[in-house]
Amino acid sequence: MATIDEDEESKKRVQEAVWTWTGRIIVLLVVFIFGTFAGWVMWGAGEEGAVQLRPRVADLENQLTDQKKRVIDCEGRLTVVQGRMDEIQRAMQRAGGTN
Repeated sequence: MATIDEDEESKKRVQEAVWTWTGRIIVLLVVFIFGTFAGWVMWGAGEEGAVQLRPRVADLENQLTDQKKRVIDCEGRLTVVQGRMDEIQRAMQRAGGTN
């Protein structure tokens, strides 16, 4: 009779352990799913979320385009100035050599 009672007690312990771990896993899943959902909501609708950032994308693209145009313009001016400087140096060398 003692072994039957021990078997029943062992079964109860195993069942308690299974239910305990099942509860822990469920709690972890709920926390993980809630965290993922909260992150998704904050990304989509938070103060710095995608909805607020979308209008800024067009503005930033316009600024980037303007900046690229300025860089190209400055590079063109540099090329012109470099060419003029080379001409002046050649003219100075010719003028200095003929004296």
